[in-house]
Amino acid sequence: MERRLAAIMAADVVGYSGLMGQDEAGTLRRLTELRRVILEPMIAEHHGRIVKLMGDGVLVEFASVVNAVNCAVEVQKAIAKRGENGAELKLRIGVNLGDVMVEREGDTEDLYGDGVNVAARLEGAAEPGGVCVSRTVAEQVAGKTDVVFEPMGALSLKNIAAPVEAFRVRIDGVARSANVPPVRRWRRSAAAAAAVILLGVAAAWWFAAPDSRGFDEAEALARPSGPTIAVMPFENLSGDPEQDYLADGISEDVIVELGRFRDLNILSRQSTSAYRGKALDVRDIGEALGADYVLEGTVRQFGDRLRITGRLIDATSGAQVWSAAFDEALTASSLFDVQLRITERVAAAVGDSDGAIKRIDARRARTKPPARLSSYECSMDRWELFDNRDMRERIRGCILRVVEREPGYWRGWAQLAEALRADVMLFANNYEGTLDEKLDRARAAARKAVSLNPESPRAHFVLGNVLLLMGDREGYYAAAESALALGGDRRIEGQIGYWFVWSGRHELGAGLLRRAIDLNPSSTMELWHRGLADYYFSKGDFEAALEEYRKGAQPHYWWAVAQEVAILTELGRAKEGRAALDRLYALRPNIKIADIVWIYRRFQRPDAHTAKYVEAFREAGIPEGRYRPLDIDGSG
Repeated sequence: MERRLAAIMAADVVGYSGLMGQDEAGTLRRLTELRRVILEPMIAEHHGRIVKLMGDGVLVEFASVVNAVNCAVEVQKAIAKRGENGAELKLRIGVNLGDVMVEREGDTEDLYGDGVNVAARLEGAAEPGGVCVSRTVAEQVAGKTDVVFEPMGALSLKNIAAPVEAFRVRIDGVARSANVPPVRRWRRSAAAAAAVILLGVAAAWWFAAPDSRGFDEAEALARPSGPTIAVMPFENLSGDPEQDYLADGISEDVIVELGRFRDLNILSRQSTSAYRGKALDVRDIGEALGADYVLEGTVRQFGDRLRITGRLIDATSGAQVWSAAFDEALTASSLFDVQLRITERVAAAVGDSDGAIKRIDARRARTKPPARLSSYECSMDRWELFDNRDMRERIRGCILRVVEREPGYWRGWAQLAEALRADVMLFANNYEGTLDEKLDRARAAARKAVSLNPESPRAHFVLGNVLLLMGDREGYYAAAESALALGGDRRIEGQIGYWFVWSGRHELGAGLLRRAIDLNPSSTMELWHRGLADYYFSKGDFEAALEEYRKGAQPHYWWAVAQEVAILTELGRAKEGRAALDRLYALRPNIKIADIVWIYRRFQRPDAHTAKYVEAFREAGIPEGRYRPLDIDGSG
C-alpha cells in the first residue's frame, strides 16, 4: 500500500445532531450552503483535495501544511463573518502533518493511518469556531504565516498511542494565554491531560477517520447488548419544591421506557440518584458509573403548560449528541397521560433503531471499509439496503464474514436475512442462487437469529418480513405480533404498521403508524405516511389519503407515484391526475395494470384490497394487461 506525507484537515459541525432534531430541513439547507459557499471554494483556493464528505464532516488533504492551516483559519473567519446574525453553523477543525496510507479503488483514493487519525482527534479538541493543530504543524508553519498559536499541552487522544502536543490557533491573532510562562503552561496542560487520561476522553465523537474509532470489534462483542445509559434525576425548574415529585416521576418513567429497548443497558434510578443536584462533569459521572451516555433533563410547569427538555451526552467526550424540548397542555386529570406521552417520546428519540444512539453508531460504521467493520457495526446499516446499491454491496462485504466467524452472534444472522430479502425484492444479484434459494436462506438465517436471541423484537421482525415475501401471511402476522409483544422500537412498530395496512389489517396497522409518527414526527419514514394514505384510500376518504400521501411522497419511485395517480383519480382532479400519470410513464414506460397487480400480489396484498386501486387505474386510462382475475371476496 502506498504511503506519503500529507497535511490533513478534519472538520465537522458543532452540535449537528441537536440542530437536526430542532430543524432537519433548515440544518441540511445551511450545511449545503456552507459547503457550497465557503468550504469547497476555499479548499480549492488553497489547493486542497476533499477526501470524503461524511454527514456533517469533511476530510481534506493538502500537499502544503501552510496551505492547510491558512485554509482552516480562513474558513473559520468566513463562517464567523457570515454568522454574525447567529444563523450560520459552526465548525471545529483539526490539522495534522503526518504519514498516511493510500487505498485506491478505481479513480478514488481514501487515506488511513495515524496522520489522518490525529487530525480527526484534534478536531474534537478544538473549540467551536476554532482550529487545533499538532506540534509538527505549528513548527512547520511558524514564520511562514501570521497565524498565532497557543499551547494546549500534551493531549491523550483515544486510539493514539502517545500523547500529542497540541496548539490552539488564535483566529483573532492574539494568544489568550500568551502571558503564561511556558513551564507553568505545560504543567497546567499536563495536569489536564492526566485528568483526560483517567476519564478516557474521546476528542472526536462525530467524524473520524476509518480506523480511528474506539468502537472496535473487541469492544462491541464485549457488550453485545449495546451501550449503557445513565438517566440522571430530572431537574425541577418550576420554583415549587412540591413539583419535585413530577421531576422524579419523569426520570423514573424514562428509565422504564428505555429499559424496553433490549439493545440498551439502562442503569437503575438508585445508581444515579446520588448525583442529584451535584454540578459534576458528565465525563466524571460516566467514568464512575461505567456509562457510555448520560441523559439529563429538566421539568418546568407554567400554569397549565408542561415543558420537559432532554439532552443526551456522550460520556466519553462530553459532547451533546441529541436534545429536544416537549411541550404539552396540562390538567389535573391528564397529568399521568401527559407524563407517559412525553416519556415515550423521549425514549423513542434516544433509543429506537432510528434514535440518537443508533444513528451515531451507524455514522461511525459508515466511515470504515467493509473489511474493518466489527460485527456490531456491520449490523447498523440496514434501513438503507433498499435505496442504496453501494450499501447492499457494503453489507455483503462484511456480513458473510460475520456469520462464518461468529455463528453465535444473532445480529449477523438477522442482517444476513435482511440483506437476502433485499436482494430478492430488488433482483440485485448480490448473492448466489435462485430467488427461492435465497429466500430459503433468508428464512433459515432469520430463524437462527430468533433462536439465538428470542427476546429481540428485531429478530422476530426480520423473520416476519421474510415470511411475508415467501407468501406466508399468517406466519408474518405471528412473527410481527411477537415483535410487538416484546416492544421497544418505534421504527419496527412503524414498519409493521405499514405492512399490516398493506396486507389487510387496516385498523391495527393505522394505529401503529399513527403512534410511530406521533412519537417523533421529525424522524418519520415516508413509507409510513403512504401507509396511512393507503388506509384512508381503503376507507374511501380520499382527501385524507392525499394529505398523507403528500407528506410521504417519493416521486422517484414508480409504485409510489401509482398510488398518487389512484388517489387523484378518485378525487376527480383530472389535471393533477394527468400530470401524475405522465410522471408515472416517465418512470415506468408502457406500465400496465397487470404490472401493478403483480407487485401487489408479490407482497401479499389481498385481491379484495387491490380491487379499488385497479378501478382507479382503469379510470385513469392505464392499459389493462393480462393477469389472473381478482378474488374480490378476499380469499385470494
